[in-house]
Order: sequence, then structure tokens, then C-alpha cells
Amino acid sequence: MLRHAARSLGRTGATPRAYSTTSRPPLKVAVIGSGPSGFYAASRILAQLPPTSEHGQATTVDMYERLPTPYGLARYGVAPDHPEVKNCQHKFDELATDPRFAFFGNVSVGQHTPGPFASYAYPHALHVPLGDLAAHYNAVVFAYGASHSNPLASVPGSSASATPLAGVVPALALVSWYNGHPGYADLPVDLSKTHTVDVVGQGNVALDVARILLRPIDTLKDTDMPEDVLAVLAASSVRKVRAVGRRGPAQVAFTTKEFREMVNLPDVAYAGVDAGLMAQAQELTKGDRMRTRMLALMAKPANAGGRKTFELDFLLSPAAFLPGEDGRRVAAAKWDVNELAFEGKAASARRTGEQVTRETDMVVESVGYRSEPLGGLLPFDSKRGRVVNAGGRVTAADGTPVPGAYVSGWAGRGPVGVIASTMQDAYGLVEGILGDYVADDGPFVRRDAGAAIPLAPEGGRPDAVEKGLKDGRVVPLAGWHAIDKAEQERAKGTGKEREKFRRVEDMLSVLG
Repeated sequence: MLRHAARSLGRTGATPRAYSTTSRPPLKVAVIGSGPSGFYAASRILAQLPPTSEHGQATTVDMYERLPTPYGLARYGVAPDHPEVKNCQHKFDELATDPRFAFFGNVSVGQHTPGPFASYAYPHALHVPLGDLAAHYNAVVFAYGASHSNPLASVPGSSASATPLAGVVPALALVSWYNGHPGYADLPVDLSKTHTVDVVGQGNVALDVARILLRPIDTLKDTDMPEDVLAVLAASSVRKVRAVGRRGPAQVAFTTKEFREMVNLPDVAYAGVDAGLMAQAQELTKGDRMRTRMLALMAKPANAGGRKTFELDFLLSPAAFLPGEDGRRVAAAKWDVNELAFEGKAASARRTGEQVTRETDMVVESVGYRSEPLGGLLPFDSKRGRVVNAGGRVTAADGTPVPGAYVSGWAGRGPVGVIASTMQDAYGLVEGILGDYVADDGPFVRRDAGAAIPLAPEGGRPDAVEKGLKDGRVVPLAGWHAIDKAEQERAKGTGKEREKFRRVEDMLSVLG
């Protein structure tokens, strides 16, 4: 189980030579989650430690994933038209060749609650309590990402409100749907009568959604989007997408690369930004070269005469999403008009008391992701939606570190950064883990009568996992390879790399 002791993460200066001379028991690590942060941490641990210790015992890393398939965000969250970002999957493939590494798919650790629109609560998975799993390891890395949306619960008609409207959907759900995530295979998406879409938010995910909705269908056919998703997009009537932000042009969260790709879409007109707003933004960002370049790009109209339209709207916060005559589906959005309030150079949105109402056929809520707690054993900050931690070391409410418990990626720092920053975050975390491992006053030892006694976990793996491997419920690496091969076979003749299985039962059927 998770144990409490006083110890902080971040010991530096340990080298692979120092790690190899420790007299500790062999390091047994469980990684919860198989996305980029999980497999970067796992690969780094094994790269930093020798194949066997001086006593002939090997470090082992076991990775647990609640779906039968690995890759997490790289498979189900990266935009399908950005295949180069998915190249990080090669790191997992390299990791899978290390005999000290094991993958256990279709294993759900701890307690999970489906988010709005998620139709799949992992009924096929083997459910293992966190305490049962942790007892078999002397370190647990929580790398399970952010699988819930930040709610707009106070906005009538939002997906998290008491009376949600059809046509109002979290970006996480829509992105998961067009990426083929089994949890969103039944998301009701019909774009055949949808002409105008409002995206609440101005981050990279908001631009991904806008781009997918406006992109010519022929440019998506060779991606790994499932065929039934492509059929829905092919029937789309979307002609206008507005990305709406509560602040001004200087505070957008998307990157220049994402925005440039957006305004370079063929046949999509972009009118630029109001001159008054742009002048204020340029004044606020003087001396910031990256922001100056971004604003110059945002100010410039593109593709005049395009049959479709992309717009950036500013200083608006959603007040209510309103139904049409049927009382069930969104037909308009009411917005509070904001102004910028400053504290130094930091700008926040302040409501002016004015409101505007505009017709819309669909609303996509792109206001950020959050993680979920895995049960009472794991300290969790419900307000911020992340595991309580100090620099990657899981901490109790009183700030006391939890020995052997670490968190990496979005589960610990929130949904910020790109995959490269996730890699650096994981590598820094591993330095701390291995520093703790060799420290005489660290969490891998206890002291009896002044003597340091190495702590060893229980032998083997949880009985339920061992049983699941035998009866086929748990999916090992060989099982994933079989699913992978079957998906590639399904895509033959289509020009696509793979045709994803959208339901877990179909994945498991490949395994017999």
C-alpha cells in the first residue's frame, strides 16, 4: 500500500554508476497509464539502470493501461492530420523490446468515473484496487493523464449543466470521437445540418477542432480516422467556425504553428482581427518577439473569397446556450461582453454588464482538461483536477511526501505543454526517483534501532493480474501486437496505415 514518510523529490548528482552500486532490493516500478509521460518515464528508468544489479537481480517496470491498446494521448488525442506528432509511439516500441518491461492492457487501477458523453466505463477491463497493486511495487508512477473536461456547470445548456442541450459537446469528447476512442464511439455527432459552430476557447485543441471541421475531407482520408467518422465529416454542412475567447488577442493560448496551419486551409476565409483590439494587443506585447510574430499573423486576412469561414472572437464569456423551438437542441449562444482588467501586465476578463446573443448550430467547449482521482488512497486536488504533488512527488494534504508514489505528465501538472515538454518532465522525475532509490535517508528504506533496512515489496504481481493473464482478460504485449496487426490488415487497400477498432469487444475478439 502507499506509505507516508518525510522526503522530498529532486536529489541530484546520482549517476548510473551510483545507481548500480546500491544495496537496495531490485527496483520494481508500476506505471499507471501508457501515454507519452508513462512510457518516457519507464524507458528512462530502464536506460539509467544496468540490466542486472550487483546481486544479479533486475529492475522491472510494469505498465498498466485500462484500454487494451497503448499510447494514450498519442493514439486518441493528437490530431489525426498531425501524424508526425505520433512518432513518439516509436519510443514505446523500443521500450517493448526490453525484457525488464511488461505491458498489461485492459487493467483499470483504482476507481474511475466516466465524464460527460463517455459511454464506456471500462466494463471489459479487470479492475484492481490501487492498494492491492501498490503492495507489489516499491515505486508507483501515476501517468494516467487528464481524461475529463473542465465543466461549464454554471452555464445553462452546457454539457455539465442540469439541462444539457443536444449539440453542446466538450472538446475532449469530440476529439476522442474523431480519434476512435472506444469511450466515445456512440457520441451523437451529426453535421449534415450544422452550418455554424462556436468553439469556446482559444488553445491548440480549439484550433484542432476548428481545423478538422473545416478541412477538405479528401485531405483526411489517409489519416487514421475511423471510416464511420470520415463518413460523418464527408456529410458535413459546416461553413463557419468561430473560436471565442474571454480575453483579447494578446492572451490567446494557441501556438503560431497551429494558427498558421489554420489560416492556410484551402477555401477557408479569415478576416483578421479588429484594428482597435490589435493595437491594444501589440502595445501589451512589446518586446515579446514570439507574441509579436503571432499578432502579425493574426492581423493579416487570408483566403478572401473562401467558401468557408474561420473567425476569432474576443472578450466574450458564455452566459447561456439556448434551445430552438424543439427545446432540446442548441440554436443560439448568449455571451457576456468583457473588458480587460490589469494587474501589472497580467490581464483578466471583467464583465461589462452587456450581453450579445448569436445563432449557432453547435457549441464545442474547449476550456481545458482535468484528471480524475483513483480513489481515497491517492491525494487529489479536486479543485485543480490533478494529483497533489511537489515537483512530481505525491504529497499528502499536510505536505508530507508519500514514499514511493510519483506523478508524471498531465496528471501532476495539468494539461499544459507539448509532447517534448512531457518527455523532459518525465526525465526530470526519473532523476528524482533514482536519487531516492540510492539515498540512505530515502523512502526505499526504514530505520530500526538506527539501522537502515531496505524495503522490499511483496513478491510477484497481484493475483488478479496473474489470473487475468491466464484467462485472456489482461492484454500483454503479444496481445497488443495482435490487435495492431489486425488494425493494419483492416486498412489494406484504403491508403491508411490502420483502421482502428472502435470497440473494446472487437479488440478482444482478435485475441480469441
